[in-house]
Amino acid sequence: MKSIFIKNLILAVLIVSFSSCEDFFEIPRPQETQWTTTATYEQGLNTCYLGIQWRDMGRGFPQFYDDVTAGTLRKTTSGAAGMNGDELLFRKFGDVLGQLNGYWTWSYRVITMANLAIDLDKNSEGNAFNLDMNGTDYQHNYLRQVAEFHFCRAYCYYILMKIYVAPYVHNGDNSVLTVPLKNTAAYSKDDILSEKIGTREEVYQQIISDLKYAKDHLPDKFTLNGWNNVSGYEAGRANKWTACAMLGKVYFLMGKYSEAKAEFDDLINYAVNSGAYSLTEAPKEAFNKEKAGVFPKESIWEFNGGNLQGAYEQRNNYWYAGMTLGFRFRDSNGDDLESNPTTGLGTVVSQWNSFAISYSSLIEMGWMVDPKGGDYSLTDEAKSDLRFQQVYPMLLPMPAGTPGNTIAKGDPMYLTHESHSGHSLITTPHVYIDKYFRGAEAPYGRHSKFPLIRLADIYLLRAWLNWKNNALQAAADDLNIVWNRSNPTNPNKYTSSNVNHQSIWVEYMKELIGEGWTSDFIKATQMDAPCGDDPNDFPALNQTRTPPLKPPYSEWKWPIPPTEQSLNPLYQRGDEVRKTSHRCLGLPEGWVFSRQFD
Repeated sequence: MKSIFIKNLILAVLIVSFSSCEDFFEIPRPQETQWTTTATYEQGLNTCYLGIQWRDMGRGFPQFYDDVTAGTLRKTTSGAAGMNGDELLFRKFGDVLGQLNGYWTWSYRVITMANLAIDLDKNSEGNAFNLDMNGTDYQHNYLRQVAEFHFCRAYCYYILMKIYVAPYVHNGDNSVLTVPLKNTAAYSKDDILSEKIGTREEVYQQIISDLKYAKDHLPDKFTLNGWNNVSGYEAGRANKWTACAMLGKVYFLMGKYSEAKAEFDDLINYAVNSGAYSLTEAPKEAFNKEKAGVFPKESIWEFNGGNLQGAYEQRNNYWYAGMTLGFRFRDSNGDDLESNPTTGLGTVVSQWNSFAISYSSLIEMGWMVDPKGGDYSLTDEAKSDLRFQQVYPMLLPMPAGTPGNTIAKGDPMYLTHESHSGHSLITTPHVYIDKYFRGAEAPYGRHSKFPLIRLADIYLLRAWLNWKNNALQAAADDLNIVWNRSNPTNPNKYTSSNVNHQSIWVEYMKELIGEGWTSDFIKATQMDAPCGDDPNDFPALNQTRTPPLKPPYSEWKWPIPPTEQSLNPLYQRGDEVRKTSHRCLGLPEGWVFSRQFD
């Protein structure tokens, strides 16, 4: 196999460090790692999943970005553990957020790796390792691996578009230039010079193309054989129905509702007919698994927080953003709420937590009586809903005069009141998200898995599409499937006469807050995006700092990282770095695109 040189436009940062531009492409480089078997091909795929789930574009950051931006949360303290919480909550889209740089860097690292792998497959006419095409290694490993590379590339472009580009304009103009679009690797200077910035339409079409390929070529379930024949190998990886769900979500986001419904129909029909996915388990069961080989019944795709035995030993690898967004700290021990002062076991309440569900949202959800008027009592509906009981705990303010402004673990109030000194100034009750670090067996907490796509989400999206199509009873049926799981004593709440956008949005919040999809629902349905509550403004709800956003949400995007704009000659940039890179790449100093960037 020929030497693989990973070159892309970001290489301009290296160019400026050489005294001779002309000699740059002649500098000797070491040979890249050879892919000679499906086992070695797997190394590239592992790098892709590492970037998606663990590095700066993983570890809960996409979920944090989504939910704080979506306006369904409320600040509880000043600050958010260095995660740009204020800028996100108040949607300061013009700010350059350092945390988001990692999304860009790792997205393109994964895209480059996927391009190299997909190129290898194409250049070898679909059999890079000369395998027996009827054999198990080709049928169950190689074909799946190529499809997974397509899925990973699609997901990274989805993340890039979600963060750095204004949402897709439904039935409108999407010709604006957005991000570098690369569907093949760069192997030469000419390859670099031929790279381009894709329009919003072009990038979304690339995402769709890759997801279609993945859906068509991934199996329903992995067949483990040979080097990967280990229980739990498939944890955290995409199969056919992961690709189907993601494809439906992308269509939904684009306003291509009939296409989205077709994908959701496929997935739900498969779930019902095969029993592979279901809502037969309690709401908390999707969040309390840590062993790779133990799969929640409704998880279509998940973040794999542990190794095959559920004991990932690298201490820094955990669902980082959960400590700021959720109720528990990473070292919680077990699923149930308990606090043992003798053994030290039990729930560890996060002192980093900076957000709770907004009072505005709790009013909409019908879970709190009248926080605007000072009545923070829970409603009967909240008390009877298994979701509230199992994944949304409420903490009361710390009693005045608490010694040291701290409630120690083991005190009965540790799990019912604010317990850390940083939260001692909170004066009203707050409802928190408790979906992270709930591993139910040793080694607990930090090794917990987390559902990235769940079946309940798909039912709710299809409910909205059915409602949009005026199939009101079908919408109510889908909504009741989700409702009934959490309200078995009060089933079938929804009928054709009371199902509407608001009722579906309410159930979507109850089900999905904290999981990274609320802003997608807002953009896809073209509703006004609510604003989050600030503790300094509430209860004057009409005085919150950020007004609701209305479609087409043209300002809903963050700036492309300045380093990319300055080092990538495809972006218009007037600084000396751009001029230097232009000279090294043989481009005119004033060369820019004539079209306006998004």
